[in-house]
Amino acid sequence: MAYDIRIPDSVLDAAARLSLKDLLDSPAFQSFLVSAIGNGLQNSHKFADVTDERDEFLMFRLDQIFKSIPYDTRRACFDEVARMYRERREEREQRN
Repeated sequence: MAYDIRIPDSVLDAAARLSLKDLLDSPAFQSFLVSAIGNGLQNSHKFADVTDERDEFLMFRLDQIFKSIPYDTRRACFDEVARMYRERREEREQRN
């Protein structure tokens, strides 16, 4: 898989002032974040050609956090994200 996405250092510096806790504690972001973490972990093997030890350790730590979220909560987050995407798609189709 070709992978050449570069996030500017200025964005990474600004992101350093946020924490995973901040995002998980925010109702506006928690469902999307839990879904993104789960999807990222499930598909991380597709990036084997670009991962290094630091990435593997990050995935390990995220996996521990993800699995410590109760299954019902994870499921609710995935369901909520799916509902929002479905509604957005339906709204877009109605406009066209």
